[in-house]
Amino acid sequence: IAPQRGRALLGVKGLRTLGAQRTMPGAIRVGTDCSGMEAPVQALRNLGIEYKHVFSCDVCPFARATIAANFPHEIMYEDVTKRNNARAPAVDVYVAGFPCQPFSSAGLRQGFEDLRGRGTIFFDVLDYIKRQKPRVFVLENVRGLQQINNGRYFAAIMEALTTLRLYNISTGLMNTKDHGIPHHRVRTYIVGIRKDADRGSFRFPEPIPCAKLSHFLEPKPKASIARSLPPPTQTNARFNVVEVKRELRRKGSDPSQVDMVIDCDSTPRFRKTMDGISPCITCGRKAGHWVTSRGRRMFKTEMMRLQGMDPLKFKVVVSANQLGHQLGNTMSVNVLERLLCVLLPAAGLVRDQLPDRWATGVAVRALASTRNLNFAKRFGCKRVRGELLPNIANRKRKCPSGTKFPPGSSFKRAR
Repeated sequence: IAPQRGRALLGVKGLRTLGAQRTMPGAIRVGTDCSGMEAPVQALRNLGIEYKHVFSCDVCPFARATIAANFPHEIMYEDVTKRNNARAPAVDVYVAGFPCQPFSSAGLRQGFEDLRGRGTIFFDVLDYIKRQKPRVFVLENVRGLQQINNGRYFAAIMEALTTLRLYNISTGLMNTKDHGIPHHRVRTYIVGIRKDADRGSFRFPEPIPCAKLSHFLEPKPKASIARSLPPPTQTNARFNVVEVKRELRRKGSDPSQVDMVIDCDSTPRFRKTMDGISPCITCGRKAGHWVTSRGRRMFKTEMMRLQGMDPLKFKVVVSANQLGHQLGNTMSVNVLERLLCVLLPAAGLVRDQLPDRWATGVAVRALASTRNLNFAKRFGCKRVRGELLPNIANRKRKCPSGTKFPPGSSFKRAR
């Protein structure tokens, strides 16, 4: 979608009061709402940029626990709808992945009328932008945001942002698989650059070749997986896997030799099966898709890599189910990283063009080097600390005795 450009005039209402702004950065100040797994902070960290994590905000206590354990910050807000944005700290980069369920094809598509109030959180995000005027903002949501109600909700969002008269705004669809990782995940991105800071160079990053799925999966087991199936209690999953394996054999393929990924928890009618690419990882698929070449569901380490995250740099302080839920809700780090590569220079927040690690293959090689089957089996097998999650303090999960983690791991066995 073509950028909606406005005139970069300092006389535009609202720009007079911005005060002195940094043209070349020291530490870039970043704040996030609906923060989840802090994909924006992970992207900045990967780029090697000096940044200051000013605030996070998430209504979910499990998400806040993950953020507290992995991403040091100054302020943690628990509810964006109750924050006084007039007193909230200003930042250079503001990122918000406001709730997608009201607009998603997987939900009821109630939009702004969502019965749980999630559809109107955008207006709290808008209020922060209006009051604190970050130099750039990035908003993320599902593709359905542009389609629901014949595009009226999306048009209302764009009109509200444009009415601020402060930003040059660009919108686009970005698919994780078009940016180096074999994961079919299409999301709407809305990018704003404040007019007094816009150098006019921003363009959404061009697609790049997708790496092989095997780079993101743990090594194959030595034991035979020919008869591997989900347990009988998982009715849909077992039926779907049996059907796909039968179809592959009918076509002359050995399921254990092809990286076919099955959305096994779907109803058979809506089942998605992709060759060498993962169907979208959602919070409803927190248990992981089935991979025929591995004869099992995906490990959480694999799901993290398919979202552009390094599991060796991550401390797990929630249950496996909660971690899967968070991975289904998060933004893809590779997409944000490539977006920031072009956005930060365009807004004068960095002096030079940033290296694109995904285009050069450096990022994929780094993730591939973290593969370790034994580590994956024990990943997240850690006692949940009561001080982080008081409401689940009684849940205790111990690692098996003798657990060994690969060199460079940030994990320590619970004592």
